[in-house]
Formats: sequence, C-alpha cells, structure tokens
Amino acid sequence: MSSILDTLQQRHQEKLGQLKRGEVDEAFLDSIHVLIADLRQAGAVVAAPAGRGQLRALMRFWGNVVYDHTGVYPDTMLLPLDPAHARPLEKPARRPSPPLAWMLLGGAAVIIAVGLVVIGWLSRPRDGAEETPTPTPAPFVRHAAVGTELDEGGALKKAVDTFCPGVPEIVAEFALEGIGPETMWRWEVQREGEVVASRQAAPWGQEAQTITARVLTGGPKGVEPGHYDLLVYVGEQVVGMHSFQVLDTAPRIFNLRVADVPAPAKEASGEGKFEAGVRVVYLSYEYEGLCPGLDLSHTLYHEGESIQESVETWGGAPQGQTQVSFQSPGGLPFSPGDYEVAVAVAGEEQNRVGFTIQEAAEGGIPPALGDITIALGVQPDGTPILTTPDNRFDWNTKVVYGIFDYVGMSDGLAWMAVWRRNGEEVAREEHFWDVETDGTEGTRWVAYYDERGWVLAGGSYSVTLYIENVAQRTAEFNILYYVPPE
Repeated sequence: MSSILDTLQQRHQEKLGQLKRGEVDEAFLDSIHVLIADLRQAGAVVAAPAGRGQLRALMRFWGNVVYDHTGVYPDTMLLPLDPAHARPLEKPARRPSPPLAWMLLGGAAVIIAVGLVVIGWLSRPRDGAEETPTPTPAPFVRHAAVGTELDEGGALKKAVDTFCPGVPEIVAEFALEGIGPETMWRWEVQREGEVVASRQAAPWGQEAQTITARVLTGGPKGVEPGHYDLLVYVGEQVVGMHSFQVLDTAPRIFNLRVADVPAPAKEASGEGKFEAGVRVVYLSYEYEGLCPGLDLSHTLYHEGESIQESVETWGGAPQGQTQVSFQSPGGLPFSPGDYEVAVAVAGEEQNRVGFTIQEAAEGGIPPALGDITIALGVQPDGTPILTTPDNRFDWNTKVVYGIFDYVGMSDGLAWMAVWRRNGEEVAREEHFWDVETDGTEGTRWVAYYDERGWVLAGGSYSVTLYIENVAQRTAEFNILYYVPPE
C-alpha cells in the first residue's frame, strides 16, 4: 500500500474512533468533509485499481455518515488519474547493429545462456510464484436503521431513532458492502459505553445481503431508557455505527396558553377573556416525552360540546414547544360563551385550558363576511345547488353563484363583490347594506353571468368580497374550455 493510502487509512481509523465515542459535532463533520475531499484528490495520484477501489469505499462510508447527520450527501466522485502519475511503457534503447561475425558469436552465446537458465529453472524446487498482494476495499455499513416491527417479508416496517418508555423490543436492519462471504462479522449494542447486547462473530454469508435482528428486548417494563449505539464489526474493526435513544419520560403536555394572535403567544387579557369578533384562537404549549408515531389530538369545546378536533401523528423532537390554531366555522367570528381546548396523546387527555369570548358591546360585533361557497344554483334560504368538490364546472356553464354568511352588518355599510378571470377583472357589483331588507346577520349570495345569456368563457376565476374596500373573503373556481368532438 502506498504511503498516501497508509495515511488516509490511518485518518479513517482515527475518525472511526471518534464516531464510536459519539464525538459527532460540527467540528467532526467539518473534518469528515476534509477527509472526503482528500480521498477524492488522492484519485489523481493513486494508479493501482485496487487502491482506487479502496478510496471509493472509504468515501462511500463517510458520505453515508455525513448524510445521516445532515441530510445532504457530499461529492464522492474520485478525481481522474493524472497522466503524470501513470506508469509509461519502457522502450528498449536502440543500439547500432554489430558486424555479422559478432552477431553469430553473440547468438551462440545467447542460446547457451538461455539453455543454462532453463535447466536451472527446471531443476529448482517448485515454490509458489510470488505475487504482489492486492489490497481489498475496506468494508463499510451501507444501510443501518432501527425500529419496533418487521413486516411479513422480514424487513423493517418503519425506521425511528427515538422510542417511548416501555418499548418492548427494538429491531435493527443493516447491510454491509466490501465484505466477502466468509468474512467474520458481528454486532453489539452499547449503552453509555457498556455492552448490553451482542451477536457472536459469524461468516457474513451472501454479499449485499440485508440483515435484520432483534437487538434489544426489555422485561416487563420494556427496554431500559438511555442513549444506545449499535456498532457493527468486521473482525475487530468498527465499520459502522447507528445511534438511537429510549426516552425516560412519559408523554407530558403542560403550560397551555390561548391567544387571539399567533406566536409569540400572548395570553388572553382579562383572565382568559376575549372581546367579541375573534375568528382564530391560538393554543401554545410545551411538551416532553413525545416519540414518533404517537397520535396527538387537539379538541375545541364550546359550552362543553366538542366543535372542532384535529389529529396528527407525531414526527418531531421529543421535547419543545408548539402552537396550533382553531378557525371559526365558515370564517365568521366565534359565538360568545365559554370555551376549552384539550390536548390528548394516544387517546389519553393530558391537559386543557379554558377561555371566554365575551358578548358584543353596545353597537354589536364588527361586520364580517364568511367563507364563500361556489355553486351553479341557490335555494331561497341560501342552500347551494350543484356544487363540485374542486370547484370545476363544465364548459356550458351560464351562471355561477357565490354564497356567504354575514354578521354585524349595519345600515349604509359599503360592500362589493369583484369577479376576475385569469387575473383580469370581468365584473363588479357595489352596494350599501340595507338592514331592513337583509338584517344584520344571515346568508346572501352574488352571481356572475353573461348579460347576453351566452355560456361563460373557460378559464380560472375568482370572486372577492369587500367591506369598505377591505378584502374579506376570496373563492376560486374553474370553467372548462370547450373541446369540439372529434
């Protein structure tokens, strides 16, 4: 092995030691980037195919380490060999032709010398021919992951690195490259430097085979909490490591706060009371002990009755803080009254917080227009007719309705509806609110149509509602273009 390969292999072993000890920080990753860059550069001066193969194997190994910790795979393309370092073929020196007599005498001498050499070779013991040993690429772990279950085919169902307290067992899946079928290998699991589980050394078997194993099994209380390292050995050399943890804290939700503005959370003024007109409520809280795969639900109650619920499968950090929001149905303000927000983990309620939305003061709640429903018709009570889930309508559409609820409207209030097609305004209707006709709350609609009774042109449409020239709600829809039959 060349001195360059020796040096790079030594640096590889030093970094493996740091990796095994868990010394993975920003400085370590920077040094790995430098090592990969040096391995790439070595391609310009290492000519032997076996040596170039070893360089590629080392780069793949450390490239996977960088990807596991940063999510970005570095450049591991080996530089082409510099022609100056390629071994040129030696050409024999050209000498002047000797006289004929000397040629004959020299030829006879050569024949005798060759004969003696052949006799000596035939008479010597037949030892094995000496060959230059070819270094093999360093083995490395191509893939490693841990989880809790295997599927019917024996593969890992879902890879996670953080487990909840009480997890009954942990299974691992990994594959090696650059390892021969009869090469001895093994794995072990360490907790804070102490070996807690291991597999005896055995031949690898089929190359590129993926191995699954139950690496940790807990007792009645499950696997013991802590930080674990799964190490894979070839011979006595560590060729890969994967870290994971079992939490020691059960899921906990605490320090719940509600506000009418987004983060940074501000608690409701007046001991949990909001003024009338609130349309969005924000819940902020802190958490710990959350592990991937847990179902987390948030439920909003009004006067003791559930009115909204959202459920998500947790995939974030085990501890921290977060914020969720609840928007009033239809985009109109929340009704006055007492409210509560509850947070549950895996179906078990963790905590809840209450707040109150006050009655409107004299003069009523602020005017508001609700979400717009697009339909091809409407009943007298405001019920939409002929809606579509994606707001797409046929090319022969002649009229489109925008139906919306409203509250807090007052006499003389200026409002309007603006219709646009492909971003260009195509119609507008402006009004002053008449309480005697429409009241202060209820349902109303606007319509768009061609005054000549023609079908509406195809394109992307929108309708926006305004109060006192301030946009309130927008809805989008599409009318398909006419396609003549073939």
